[in-house]
Amino acid sequence: MTLEGCDREELREILDLAAAYEAGRMDGALSGKTVCLAFFEASTRTAVSFELAARRCRADVISLSERGSSISKGESLVDTVVTLDRLGADAIVLRHPAAGAARLAARFTTAAVVNAGDGCGQHPTQALLDLYSLSRALGGFEELAGVRAAVVGDILHSRVARSVIPAFRAARVELALVAPRTLLPIETGVWGLPVLSSVDEALEWGASVLYMLRLQRERMTGARVPSVAEYARYYAVERRHLEAGVRVMHPGPVNRGVEIAGDVVLDGASLIPEQVAAGVAVRSAVLALATGVAQEVAA
Repeated sequence: MTLEGCDREELREILDLAAAYEAGRMDGALSGKTVCLAFFEASTRTAVSFELAARRCRADVISLSERGSSISKGESLVDTVVTLDRLGADAIVLRHPAAGAARLAARFTTAAVVNAGDGCGQHPTQALLDLYSLSRALGGFEELAGVRAAVVGDILHSRVARSVIPAFRAARVELALVAPRTLLPIETGVWGLPVLSSVDEALEWGASVLYMLRLQRERMTGARVPSVAEYARYYAVERRHLEAGVRVMHPGPVNRGVEIAGDVVLDGASLIPEQVAAGVAVRSAVLALATGVAQEVAA
């Protein structure tokens, strides 16, 4: 449901399993298992990579969306989950617009519930694939310790940030937050992280990784930023920032010219394509752990 409380060795176990997938050791790992993909909010990368992960591990896959389910007729999330449970789902991968939806669903099923993003709550598998991508770029999991990364942008509305922060800290990455005060959540004080005022200041702090977040205007109530242009002036990565040798990350989808200049998105300094590619391996590992077949894979 969440990566809060996850320790370094647990992270290493998941990333090692992801590497096992890439080495071809998870072929047929989910054979005989039924995985239901219940996506009640728009998704491209997460939905496709979970489906590829389940199918390539030979699971039976059921895809469900709000439009194609009885939720569009008024059925509650709980009733939908109970139905999937009684139909024999071994794992339910849930994307939902309400924070806490995955935790609620888990109370009404014996199936493993995998949180694929819940409103402004959490997005655990995104943080895991981010760590996997970064560790590979740096030469291994141990190389994450001591790296300085700045989480930049709309932290207030970001479920990704709420998973990236505990995951990266558990991996011993040093973090700073970069955002206007209007886009910082109440958790900021609890996290105890330095708060910086611009990408330029993040580079002065010593950031070698810029983790950019999407400006989520669809979740905003009221004017959180003066204008998109003013926001981009301080909180967007431009080509000149790459001179510092930084790596750029983003969970997608990218608002080009808002969070990242268009000519930076696919630059060699960008790990965004690697993040997308890592989704299948990492989500295969998560499904193996969730359904209890991880030990067989490791053996």
